[in-house]
Amino acid sequence: MKQLDKKSGLHLINPIPVWKRQITEKDVGDVEKFNSKLIEDSKNYYSNWETEVPDEKHLDKSSFSQENIEKLNDRDIFSHTQKPAVGKWHAVPTNNFLNLKTPEVVKLKKIILNDYLAALNEFSFLGYDSQYSVESISKSNPHLDESWIQFYKNGDYKVLHNHLRYEKDDKFKHIWAGGYYIDDGNPDVWQPYSGRFEFNIRNSRYFVKPKSGMIMLWPGDILHAVNPFYGSRDRVCINFNLSLRDVSKRML
Repeated sequence: MKQLDKKSGLHLINPIPVWKRQITEKDVGDVEKFNSKLIEDSKNYYSNWETEVPDEKHLDKSSFSQENIEKLNDRDIFSHTQKPAVGKWHAVPTNNFLNLKTPEVVKLKKIILNDYLAALNEFSFLGYDSQYSVESISKSNPHLDESWIQFYKNGDYKVLHNHLRYEKDDKFKHIWAGGYYIDDGNPDVWQPYSGRFEFNIRNSRYFVKPKSGMIMLWPGDILHAVNPFYGSRDRVCINFNLSLRDVSKRML
């Protein structure tokens, strides 16, 4: 992963754009206190099952009844009008944490949207992809489509997947995914892959070490995963999907 400039958050992987930076006191004041308040907000507004990582251990705790699960599994042939995310089906509903109106959540959402615009603009100036136009980006507004805060327990992971949920809808432009890391969970030093975020690009695997206060954004079609986590605390992160909306269409 190559950083374009020491003052920029934009990095390139062959040459896929990835935005990665640490938030600072200039962004939020005391970063540790800021992150602690985000966790407090989560505890105040959500039940534990709503913030679990959706893997097979949590399937029976989802909002789906046994009857509905049986109906889904009994289908011999079925189709989708839109391409779903690649990977494991998410049984735990999206909790849309970044829709909360608490001061810290509002501030984080603003930071994410500003970083998203910065990433799009910086990448468009490079001229690597004709679909990224400085002019079209300037005529659009960033939109946070959905978000979810999750607490990774020991053994939790995410299989290889992407976030192409809206690719056939013209109102969604430049669909990106992202994450903000509240707590890395103090991963087990004897498990060097513990909780590592992983990109799969052009037959290569790129591993990123999560750090508390790190924000990372990437195009939504890029395959990625989270390796099994083992640590002394919960690994806590907020993930989200972003897109641009044409200002003239007043989609926001």
